[in-house]
Amino acid sequence: MATAAVKSITEIPEVAQTARAQILQGVQQSHKFTLDAVQAIAKTTSSLPTPEMPAIPGLPGVPSAEDATKFVFDFATELLNAQRDFALEVAKLFAIKA
Repeated sequence: MATAAVKSITEIPEVAQTARAQILQGVQQSHKFTLDAVQAIAKTTSSLPTPEMPAIPGLPGVPSAEDATKFVFDFATELLNAQRDFALEVAKLFAIKA
């Protein structure tokens, strides 16, 4: 019975790596399909007039969608790195007790 448990534990990393690769491949395919669809929509609607946003005195301009996206993802990356560091410190503490 103990042999089966050990065998199962050693197989987890391979299974996890396979699942990880498949999930990432699916996400990348989804991104490609979505980008293709957005590009088609952008081409179709490019001839439509777009209104200018009025400037409001005393307020900074609205950042571009690209700048706002970079800001949010940079923040999310910093937050995730902080969480990772915290989780690793907790894991080290449990390792000391074991």
